[in-house]
Amino acid sequence: MGARAERVQRVLALARRLADPGDALGQEARRALLATSGLSPEGVDLALGHHLETSADQVDLDSLLAWAGDAPRGWVVLSANVCTAPLRATALGLAASASLRLRPSRRDPALTTLLARELAAQGLDVALVATLDAQPGDHVHAYGSDETLAQIASSLRAGVTFRGHGTGLGVAWIGAGADLDEAAQALAEDLVPFDQRGCLSPRAALIDGDASRATAFASVIHRVLIDHGARVPRGPLDPDTLASLALYRASVDALGATFTGPHHLIGLDLSPRALLLPPAARALHLVPCAPSAVAALLAPWAAHLTTVGAIGGDAPLAPLRALAPGARFTALGRMQRPPLDGPVDRREPRASPLSPAPRAPP
Repeated sequence: MGARAERVQRVLALARRLADPGDALGQEARRALLATSGLSPEGVDLALGHHLETSADQVDLDSLLAWAGDAPRGWVVLSANVCTAPLRATALGLAASASLRLRPSRRDPALTTLLARELAAQGLDVALVATLDAQPGDHVHAYGSDETLAQIASSLRAGVTFRGHGTGLGVAWIGAGADLDEAAQALAEDLVPFDQRGCLSPRAALIDGDASRATAFASVIHRVLIDHGARVPRGPLDPDTLASLALYRASVDALGATFTGPHHLIGLDLSPRALLLPPAARALHLVPCAPSAVAALLAPWAAHLTTVGAIGGDAPLAPLRALAPGARFTALGRMQRPPLDGPVDRREPRASPLSPAPRAPP
């Protein structure tokens, strides 16, 4: 095993400990994330126990290493949306460099802090930093809003390779051949983790069929999400999110109907002319949509489309692949379980201002 692969495997070995609620490190992570992540205790356990990358097959590992390239030093800037994201980001950084600097999110530094401490204890050159000081040739991975990434990119020196992981969203396709109960269970498996705050989380579901089928599915997913919420409650909502949910509910009530549960909100637009996205708080927008209309409905969001989860037929997927070539297409219920190499993380490298375009990694 080469040194780069060995570093990634060390991260995955730590992930297995973090995922295990019986391991001392897993217990420490659960306590720390409960204080910082904004998730319920059950939500934290779901994230660590079921949605943390703990292994990679050789094909995925080789693909990751080929894409990551090589750098004298790596820098990672984290955001607070998904509490497990620091693990994947750390693996990407160490795939390219034996020297890694991590700038944790101010709101949720828990997992980043644990990873830096444990990897440094193993003798790896991994440390936390408060500011970026990337030099020409270094790689910077940054996570956050598009506005935040633009600010970071503009601050970098010439010759720094910048890889931005910005605003993203997922969409579900419920095909004509899907059993509605099965589809609802699969969709809930993708929506509940991280309280829908991740770039892989489904924000909208498109149902192949007429208004009656869409209404029937809304009733089924409403019931399923009540059951999921009883097992994994949503974390507390801040005033801004509550206000956004109220505005979304009022908007959809003027177009169709809403279904409100203790830990979720569903909006149903029976005559969609545009796709209205709800806030990321276990809120789902449902629309009936013929396969021929899917690409047009999603076109305004194509630049941010990271993942499409489908069940019951894939009629619209070919035009969607052309519309969003960087998106990952997977079975519904698997949107929150991507392979280690993405492709959602495999963004095109961008050079910092005034620098020449970087060469493709070997």
